[in-house]
Amino acid sequence: MWMRMPEQRKGRECIIPDVSRSYHFGIVGLNMNGYFHEAYFKKHKFNTVPNVQLKNVESLKKDAYEMEIHQLLSEAEVLDHSKNPCEDSFVPDTEGKIYVMYIKMEQEADFTTWTQLAKCLHVWDLDVRGNHKGLWRLFRKKNHFLVVGVPASPYSSKKPASVTPIYMEPQAKDEVAGAMGAGAEQT
Repeated sequence: MWMRMPEQRKGRECIIPDVSRSYHFGIVGLNMNGYFHEAYFKKHKFNTVPNVQLKNVESLKKDAYEMEIHQLLSEAEVLDHSKNPCEDSFVPDTEGKIYVMYIKMEQEADFTTWTQLAKCLHVWDLDVRGNHKGLWRLFRKKNHFLVVGVPASPYSSKKPASVTPIYMEPQAKDEVAGAMGAGAEQT
């Protein structure tokens, strides 16, 4: 966690793998309970192959990565922003394509929509991780899936004028409490 602190990062970014090499095995402990484990760790995928050879590491350096992101965005198909991004049909049933969606992100630290989107995509939603200049790069249904925060991200300039960024309201506290209660009852 200390690596995510601004005083450690000093404007730098951490390179993280698409598939984790670690797994949280503890179900009960000081910072863990059954509900939390079920919600966040039980179905967490992780790599079990030893001695993995990293490929194309040079592409992760700053200039090469920027070129790759611009290339992906130029090839990306804009998803239908009139659809609910939480529905499975939001990303078409294809493979090997590049899709992009634009979300409302008024400033660099505005993660309101991202947090709600992360919840429905079933990716980490307790704090914000893995964004690069207001862009998240994911894989959905074997497709590249880019999420760009508008107007905070410099990549928002790629948004077509006809596309309105998606905004997702945070759940009301009573809805969250009800959902947590329902989750606890199922455990």
